[in-house]
Amino acid sequence: MSYGMRFTNGADVVTLDSEFSRLTTLDKGAWNGTGSGVSVTFSTTITTNEPPLVFVRPDQSNTFCFCVVHGSSGAWTGFSFVGLVGQATSGKWFAAAFKSEPTAKFGFRLWDAGGILLFDNGTPCAQFTRTITSWSYLGAVQDPQGQTRLSWTAPSSLASGDYMLLNNIAMDVAGLTSRQGNMYAVWQYNNDRVVMQVVGVDISTSLYNPVVFAKPIT
Repeated sequence: MSYGMRFTNGADVVTLDSEFSRLTTLDKGAWNGTGSGVSVTFSTTITTNEPPLVFVRPDQSNTFCFCVVHGSSGAWTGFSFVGLVGQATSGKWFAAAFKSEPTAKFGFRLWDAGGILLFDNGTPCAQFTRTITSWSYLGAVQDPQGQTRLSWTAPSSLASGDYMLLNNIAMDVAGLTSRQGNMYAVWQYNNDRVVMQVVGVDISTSLYNPVVFAKPIT
């Protein structure tokens, strides 16, 4: 940076800079529902151009599929997902973006050269903690509709308290020829792991989609 303000921590890592915004928590809460479908409405509309990053942490072993962030550019209203029919689901979530909101009544704010608010001490920050990018293939089974369900996992403990990014799970996986597959994320507290699954008819046995984790900073 050629001008402005910069904060570094004791390890000389930049924690706040007047040119770049931090990942901040814009909303948070908890859900309680059934596997047939959970829908969460944000307490206020989130006005980012891109969908906010929605992170989830279930209270029990759970499956996440058909994930959607609802709304449109500048007006994001909530998110939803489907689990397994007959399986109860509950947990905590937070929505984050590289954007701050003027929430504090007093304290400290920081803007960039274009007048965009980068930091407000009343808006809590969030922090990316880890990413899984390399997967071990577990095998495949046929589902009742005649499609193939492929599974992968990787060593990555769920005991850390991290939240999983839902946006990536909302993405379909390209097939080998022309079709796509639906992605599922299965939290297995009993095995201390996440199992990723893709259901389709011509899915590769290699998975390249990353799974990203973060934590809100309080």
